[in-house]
This record gives sequence, C-alpha cells and structure tokens, in this order.
Amino acid sequence: MSIFQLKKSLVDPVDLHGVIKIQFGNPQNPFISTYLTRLDQALMAWGVATAIIFSVAQFSFLDWHTQAILWSVLSCLIVSISGKLTWFWVTTRKQHWILYGWTLLVITGLCVTDYGIWQGSGLILRHLCALWLAISAIGYGLTGIGIKAPALILLGVVHAFTIPSLTLLPLHQFLLTGSIMSVSLFFLAAFHWDHE
Repeated sequence: MSIFQLKKSLVDPVDLHGVIKIQFGNPQNPFISTYLTRLDQALMAWGVATAIIFSVAQFSFLDWHTQAILWSVLSCLIVSISGKLTWFWVTTRKQHWILYGWTLLVITGLCVTDYGIWQGSGLILRHLCALWLAISAIGYGLTGIGIKAPALILLGVVHAFTIPSLTLLPLHQFLLTGSIMSVSLFFLAAFHWDHE
C-alpha cells in the first residue's frame, strides 16, 4: 500500500467536523472533487505561510529586522489559527501533545531566529535554514512515531536529509528550504495518509 493515496470518502465524524468541499467542473460530474478537513486547512495555512516567509527571505531586499517582526507576527497568527482548526481533532483523539509539541517547536524556532537577527549572531544567521529543517524533521518524526504515520516519518527523514544538501546551493538555501517545507505541507493536505 502507498504511503500517500488519493483521498477517500469521509466517514469519520472527526474529519467531517468543519470540512470544506472543493469541486471544479460540472456539479453532477466534476473533474476535480476533493475536500479539506480542519487538519488539512491548518496544513494549508502553514504551507502558504512557509512559502511566503522563505520566498521573501530568498528574493526580497527587505531588511532582516523587518522580516523578523513580520514573520514572528505571521507565525504566531498561524499557530493560533492552526490551534483553533485542529483543537477538535486532537481533543477527540486525545492527542493534545501533538498540538503542544508543534507549538513549542515553532515558538522555540522563532525565539532562536529572532535572537540571531536582533543580536547579529553570524552562527545562527548562517544556519537558519538548517534550524527550520531540523525543527520540521523533529516534529514530523515524533508525530509520525506517536500516531504511527509512515508518511510523517518519511517527511521527517526528507527534511533531515535536506540539511546537508544546503551547502550545495549556498545562494538558494531559503528557496530550497521553503520549497521542501511548503510542498510537504501541501502534500499532506492534498492526499490521504494513514495514522492511528
């Protein structure tokens, strides 16, 4: 069986709560028909935020201090939105640790990033992409093991193995990091992946 599959019909009441149905084409015979659960919506929100943050870091001349403020505010907003979207899911499944764990990882990453920018720490600034890939790898790995989700474990490995490849693209580290992180999130939202 494939780790990622096309989405199946929804039957789980937990997933039906707050679902958004998406259809393109003739309503009786759409050429695309899918849905986004609240978990999918949270993943999409993070995917969009991650794409914006790393694209601006790669291509914009916006100064680092301004970016630190903007991305900290945006990230805290997405933490709040994704917490609200996934609260029913984690509560019903009695897995609050997932939400708390990811929130702790993101807030820790923001604190280290902001410290590096405001203090001008070359060590941190040179390794921002590695930092966020490592945070993602840890989050995916622990969550994947905790809920027995091979797809998340795989994504944890992908994020971890991307870290050494950053040296191969020294001028495009933010583009590579943002692509890996956001595409992974969009993939998780678009496809079905098994978990406990």
